[in-house]
Amino acid sequence: MSKEETINWATSKCRDLGADDFSVLLYHSDEGQARFGNNSLTITNRLLNKELVVYMTKGKKRIFGELSTVDRASVERFVERLFKSMLAAAGESEFPHLPSGPFTYSFNGDFDPRVSEFDLAGHASKTIDAALAAGARRVAGSLSTARYTITISTSSGVNATEERSRFLLNARSFTDREASGQGVVVSTNMDDFDVESAGRTSGENAKLSQNPKQVEVGDYAVILGPTVAAELMGHVANSTSAFNVEAGLSFLAGSLGKEVASEAFTLIDHGQIKNGLRSRSFDDEGVPTRMNPLIEKGVLKTYIHNSTTAAKHKAALTGNAGLLEPHLWNIEVKAGSSTLEEMIRETKRGIYVTSNWYTRFQSYTKGEYSTLPRDAAWLIENGELKTPVAGIRLSGEIPMQIKEIDMIGKERYWVQWWEVEVPTLIPALRIPNVKVTKASG
Repeated sequence: MSKEETINWATSKCRDLGADDFSVLLYHSDEGQARFGNNSLTITNRLLNKELVVYMTKGKKRIFGELSTVDRASVERFVERLFKSMLAAAGESEFPHLPSGPFTYSFNGDFDPRVSEFDLAGHASKTIDAALAAGARRVAGSLSTARYTITISTSSGVNATEERSRFLLNARSFTDREASGQGVVVSTNMDDFDVESAGRTSGENAKLSQNPKQVEVGDYAVILGPTVAAELMGHVANSTSAFNVEAGLSFLAGSLGKEVASEAFTLIDHGQIKNGLRSRSFDDEGVPTRMNPLIEKGVLKTYIHNSTTAAKHKAALTGNAGLLEPHLWNIEVKAGSSTLEEMIRETKRGIYVTSNWYTRFQSYTKGEYSTLPRDAAWLIENGELKTPVAGIRLSGEIPMQIKEIDMIGKERYWVQWWEVEVPTLIPALRIPNVKVTKASG
């Protein structure tokens, strides 16, 4: 069956049942996956996925659901059961109708049809070879590609579809049990997908992080490599969600128009941007996506909204609608003026961290967190990288730390992996006072 037929089955059923509003989205994807470990390719496969997402309302009730079996009988049965479940549920407060179309969309053309012919095994081998040549002893990781389409139809006159591509590599190299390095490369086109650079970075960092030591507990100037900066600044961006503000999950509540970060810090969400893996020209309500400056020169400019949160806040739509809550597309942190070498040279006592995981919050409203550096990290003394370090934990309050950012790198990288859900274009950042403790004990 065609995409149009599948959409029509769902929308027709919504109308026949008497839904007040509905938004139907259909995702088709052709995904390639390769995994490698111990310097060898372990598996490659292709996955063909279809997912139908239906949102509908009736009176003061609403519901949404997802379906992966999209023949006509399954779709119509799914929509009918969803509608009955909605009617049986308790009502909620008033929410607005979906925005009225039709709208005009501007597709940025960021699609590479060569994704369907991409040589997964060959590029995995190139990654491994580059890491080994750089000094790694063992290399592991995952490589994925996707060619996908998104189609939308709503009760308010929206009908649109677009096709996208993505390429993603996460490589990890080891020289011994405690010495490892990570390399990530993200792209929407083959020309910018340099797997060898990611392999080389992971191998070099693994080689240079052998025989790590513990450091004294205390406050250090910490240079966050782009991978770490992307993970932590993602929490800043998530705090601009109006839904999170209402839910008590934001440390930026009540801060619109106020200075919340260093004047050197600018954070933007892009509906569409080259190499942004979540780029879309329309959101889940059919509203055109756009560029939204979230924090500009340290000042919080906007929260992101769908139609429900915009109505509650008496704010304009931002093109960030998810069906129940707004979401980010692609995050950008504006470049600064410092090279990484200058950032290190200007640091008297610090730590340079290249990767992290297990970020946990003690308080979302205060932004009080801790995170564990993973892979290569080094002690900095008197402007020079000294011994590798391991077994440490970074902690503090993000609102205070982003106000203290005093150096921003000029070279930026795209980052996305399992700790960084939203694709992020970001440089290294230096925070002058970060609490460093032992990872355990």
